[in-house]
Amino acid sequence: MQQRFPASLFSGGPVLRLLDIAIRAQESKGGSSLDDEIHRYVRVIRSDWIAGWNCSAYVASGMLELSAELVKSHADLSHLPPDFQEKLKRACGDMEPADYLDTLAGIVRIIDRQPPLEYDELPMSDWEFRQTFPFLTGLDAILMDEGDREFREIVQGAVTAEHPYCHHLASAYSAEAQRATILFPGADAVKNRLSWATRGALRELINAVDDHMQEAHS
Repeated sequence: MQQRFPASLFSGGPVLRLLDIAIRAQESKGGSSLDDEIHRYVRVIRSDWIAGWNCSAYVASGMLELSAELVKSHADLSHLPPDFQEKLKRACGDMEPADYLDTLAGIVRIIDRQPPLEYDELPMSDWEFRQTFPFLTGLDAILMDEGDREFREIVQGAVTAEHPYCHHLASAYSAEAQRATILFPGADAVKNRLSWATRGALRELINAVDDHMQEAHS
């Protein structure tokens, strides 16, 4: 019986994400260490209940170890997704690919046992911000395209464009805006990442969503 090889494991998910993170650290030329980037990865997973429920950092380390075993037991990896092959080659450098995956798994497991670092200890990076606030980041693109209109008008248009199926989008905008004001409570909030996202603008976004839901859905 031919042995099955779970190529889908290498098509997406935590193995590729962690290789991306390792490559980013290596290619930052000292701008960010691998440990710091893994701390950010663990922090992202822990801050999102659904992400942790689906695949915790601890489970992700196990998937790296499984990947190492599969890579070690197959001399020919040409049937694996090209994206995985390319990223593994860039990440492992002179190390044996299986040994590198095992080492990376050990780093993830060690850091996952530690308390998450606060943002004043380890600032949120650009990629971490995009993962934490994907809908606010998407709204930023809308605002750039329609910057000649009033902020509240643009926000209302973005929400009502999905009406009457706007619950998911509306709740995501509101939740991310509220989270941003709590994590970064100063007047500038996340203006350093999104030029419009002051505390006042985020509160206006929350109020615009709430007004729409009250007027159109209550």
